Amino acid sequence: MGTSDRHYFAWLQGALERFEESSRVLAGIRLQENHPVFWVLAGAGPDPATAFVSDALGPAATTRFLDRFAAGTGVIRADFNALGNLPAAACDVLMMTRASYMVEGPRAFLAGARRLLRPGGVMIVDWVHGSADAPVLDLPGAHEYEGERYRFQTTYADAAFVAEFPAEFAAFIRHVNRPPAIGAALKRLAGGGAARDITPATYLDALRTDLERAGGHLVGPEVMEEFFKVAFRDARYFHRLTEKFYLHLLTVLRPVGA
Repeated sequence: MGTSDRHYFAWLQGALERFEESSRVLAGIRLQENHPVFWVLAGAGPDPATAFVSDALGPAATTRFLDRFAAGTGVIRADFNALGNLPAAACDVLMMTRASYMVEGPRAFLAGARRLLRPGGVMIVDWVHGSADAPVLDLPGAHEYEGERYRFQTTYADAAFVAEFPAEFAAFIRHVNRPPAIGAALKRLAGGGAARDITPATYLDALRTDLERAGGHLVGPEVMEEFFKVAFRDARYFHRLTEKFYLHLLTVLRPVGA
């Protein structure tokens, strides 16, 4: 793993360990199900965070990696933007990391994920704000897979996140307003942008406006709570360690009505 991956997975695994220590949700699934089923969307193989979840579910658990591009050995070809093609009530834990920005339709995705989970199950998702190149709100970056480029489209945020992690959001917003690196500042200026004056109080509205302008989607509580309640949240801004402008938000979600 690269430097960014090392810091990212250390944070993600640590956050999941704190969630499990306080809730014992995974241990409860382990006791409830003879053979817990763990599905990883957009996953090509194990990493420290998925390994932690698998271990917590116990040796009888079945772990399956599902990816549209099916690049890894044993990975099932499945598109997380077409979850209706998968069987209902198929898994106890559903996890997606470093891919939520490619969700095309938030309501359809959340409804599909809700349908996949068995009673008592959970979904784990991280959501990224910003970009590696410059701390912008419209997520203009793109990843390339099999010769095609995929834009950043969707992220999640709510007022509870901003209130619970003020230092992480404040550090990120400072860079949104005024990029610290000369290269990032020049890139912003070349694109016609200017220094901004966003505050934690105005951040969510600015994020929603910028995403809509770019054809993207901000998932807020009014959408999320149709399908899931946030059982646990964490946030980390890695710029000091990686010099990349990614603010990561982690959500552990419990299905509504489960």
